[in-house]
Amino acid sequence: MDVLKVGQKLSIYFQKDDKLVEMLCSIAEIKDDRLVIDLPQYFMRYIEFLDVSKRLTVKVFSKVGTLDFNAVVITSPLEDNFEIELDYNAMKLTPGEDMPVINAVETLNIKHGDESINTKTFEIATEYIKFYSDKKFEQNDLLDCALILPHNCGTIYFKATLTEVDPIYENEYTMSDFCMTEDDRQTLLYYMYIYSNDTDWDE
Repeated sequence: MDVLKVGQKLSIYFQKDDKLVEMLCSIAEIKDDRLVIDLPQYFMRYIEFLDVSKRLTVKVFSKVGTLDFNAVVITSPLEDNFEIELDYNAMKLTPGEDMPVINAVETLNIKHGDESINTKTFEIATEYIKFYSDKKFEQNDLLDCALILPHNCGTIYFKATLTEVDPIYENEYTMSDFCMTEDDRQTLLYYMYIYSNDTDWDE
């Protein structure tokens, strides 16, 4: 399952005179490089803004947050379909309150001082990561991290603070207060969404 689905609601925004127009639509078909959009019945009043090569702002609403991206009109609604450009790399996901915590075992490489430690995560959230390590860390240690994600999701790099040593299991730690680029944050969000919703992830 991907971050977009047929039938999903989206809004198209464009400027008309001195006001911003919002047009509520839905996704009719998803192709490799474009979306086919079902427009509302009143679209003809805005036909000049839906012509080929016009630029639009799009918001797609999902249960985990809102996807925002800019797109170019590829085919106008006066043709067989209304299609807009789809560029996954240009999307920004703003998570909602229900972004899940996932129990995921992924490779985590940590640099701490002069040491490099290779370990595994066991829980990932937007605000923290829990991991195992035989290396002894102290609370408030600053860690340089590389989280290697599966299925061609890539590797994200960030700094984090070690915020908790498990009081029972001494080799289990929690890091938070992430410092990462916006691109890496988006990669993490997409990975969490797909992991949580794709039943074929482990195949």
